[in-house]
Amino acid sequence: MNEPTKDEFDRAVADSPYADLDIDTRVDYVRRDGQVFLCASQSISSGSLAFPQRSTCQMTGTADMEPICIGPDGTLYSFSTIHVSATRTVPYTIGYVDFPNGLRVLAQVRNIPGNMRCDTPVTLKADAASWWVEPNTHTDEA
Repeated sequence: MNEPTKDEFDRAVADSPYADLDIDTRVDYVRRDGQVFLCASQSISSGSLAFPQRSTCQMTGTADMEPICIGPDGTLYSFSTIHVSATRTVPYTIGYVDFPNGLRVLAQVRNIPGNMRCDTPVTLKADAASWWVEPNTHTDEA
């Protein structure tokens, strides 16, 4: 295998990493009919999902990501309460949330009941500044 030339190496470094996250103007969530949805993306060619939205597929490197909305309901996969932080007020809880389309997202978890466990249904919530999940308070039982 041949080593890349200096020009090839410099071009590769200049092109990396992909600038596919718009940090300054991205929108992470939207509200529709009183519900919160995350703004994600899905690759046309591979079906790969990403949050926050990206322009380049993380699996194939193809710039074919299309915007999609996910939520508002998911399932808490796992969670942990943080008790020591140099930058945030403690304690706070974070957890991985699985959404029905297969995307797993790390989220802050708020309004936690004493009996919360993995597999708890959660719902996306938001205010003007941020989004989070809360254990589901509605049931489908009659």
